Amino acid sequence: MNENLNRATVFLSLIFLERLRRDRRQKMATFSRRTNRRQLLSTAVSSLVILRLIGFMLLIFSIPLIMSNYYWLTHTNYYSSSSFSTSFISLDAGKEKERRRDALSLCNKTLSLSLEALFSSSTGAEDANMMRRMIALSPGNNTSCYKQYLPMFVNYTLNRIRRVKHRNINLHIPKSGGTSLCQLAKQYSKKNTKFTSGNSGCWEGSHFLPLWCNPAFVPGGDREDWLSEADASLCDVMDRTLPTFVMNENYLDHPLCTHQRMYSIVLRDPADRVMSHERHLLYLERENEDERLKLIRNNYIVWALSSGATTEHGKRLSVVPVREHLEIAKDTLLKFDFLLDLSTLAQNETCYKNMLDLMGLAPNEQTPPQHDMKGIGTGEEIAFSREEYRKLNLLDIELYEYAQRIITHDCEFYSVVKARMDFDK
Repeated sequence: MNENLNRATVFLSLIFLERLRRDRRQKMATFSRRTNRRQLLSTAVSSLVILRLIGFMLLIFSIPLIMSNYYWLTHTNYYSSSSFSTSFISLDAGKEKERRRDALSLCNKTLSLSLEALFSSSTGAEDANMMRRMIALSPGNNTSCYKQYLPMFVNYTLNRIRRVKHRNINLHIPKSGGTSLCQLAKQYSKKNTKFTSGNSGCWEGSHFLPLWCNPAFVPGGDREDWLSEADASLCDVMDRTLPTFVMNENYLDHPLCTHQRMYSIVLRDPADRVMSHERHLLYLERENEDERLKLIRNNYIVWALSSGATTEHGKRLSVVPVREHLEIAKDTLLKFDFLLDLSTLAQNETCYKNMLDLMGLAPNEQTPPQHDMKGIGTGEEIAFSREEYRKLNLLDIELYEYAQRIITHDCEFYSVVKARMDFDK
C-alpha cells in the first residue's frame, strides 16, 4: 500500500511539473507575441512618420508645378464635356479600322512606355502628333486616356516649338488661301531677309516651284530632286538650304523632316478649290494645258500629300491618285503640326490666331497685305459643273472631311498650348 502511494505521489508530481512547464511556455509565448506586436507597431509608426515627411517635402517642391498646371487647365475650359462631344473620327473600312483599333489599345497596353520613350527623345514629332490625335479622336471619346496624357503632349509641343524656332515647310495647295500665310511671312522678312524667299511667292525655286503653272513644266518630267551629302542627312541639307518659312508648291518629300521643321497646310472645300484652280490656269494660258489640267483636276490634294511616298522621282507628276494614296494622305495629315481651313477658322477667330502665333506668323501690322493673285481668272469659263468636279475629286472630298475633325480637335489642343505658353512668359 505504501508502495502504491509513493508511485501515485511521484506520478502526480510529474503531472504537476509538466503543467508548470506548459504554463511557463504559454506565458513566454504570450510575452513574445506582445513584444512582436510592440515592435511591429513601433516600426509602422516610424515608417508612417518617414512617409509623411517625404510626402510633405514632395508637396513643397511640386507646388509651383501644381499651380502652373491648375491655372492653364482651369482657365481654358478644356475638360468640359461639350468640348469632347464632337471630337471623333467616324469609322471607315480597311486601314481606318486598323487606326481605331490601334488607338483603343494604346491607352490600355503600351501608351505609357511609348510616350515616355517618345518624349525623352528629340525626334518623333510626327509620331507625337499622330498619337495625340488618334487618342483624342478614338471611338467612344476616350477622354480619360486623353486627359491623363494631355500635359505630356502640351509640354512636348511647347518644347518642340521652342527648339524648331518656327522653321516651317508649308505644303501649298493652290487656291486654298495659303498665299495669305506667305504674305504674313513677307512682313517678317522686312526685318529678317532670311525668313522667307525673295520671289513673288514663298517657294524655293529649284525643288518647290509650282509646276502646274510654271513655264518650266515638261510633260513626263519632274522637279529637281534633293541630293544628300556625305557629311549630312537629306533633312539637314534641306533645312540648311531653305529659309525659315518656305512653301512647297509641289508634292511632299517623304519621310518628313519633323526634327528640323514644323509642317503646315491650308485646305479648302475640294470642289470650290479645283474650280478656282482651273480658272487661274486658263487665265495664264500656259503651254501643255491638257497635261496641267489632268494634274489639277484629279484629287490634287491627295496627290500632293502622297505622291512623293509612292512613286519614283521623275514619275510623280503623272500619278492619278487611288485609294492607296488617300490612306497615305490621311496618315500624313495626322503627322502634320498645323492644319488650317480659312473658311471654318473664320468662324473661330481665336483658334486661327492661336495657330498663327504658334507658327510664328502672328500679324505684326494692323492690316495684313493682300496678295496680287486673289480672284484671278474669275471670268474664265471652265469645262464642268460643280457636281461633276465633285465626282472627279471624291478622294479629296473624303480627305477634306477627315481633316475637318482633326482641325476641330487641334483648335482645342492648341488653345491649351497657347495658354500654357502665355503663362510661362
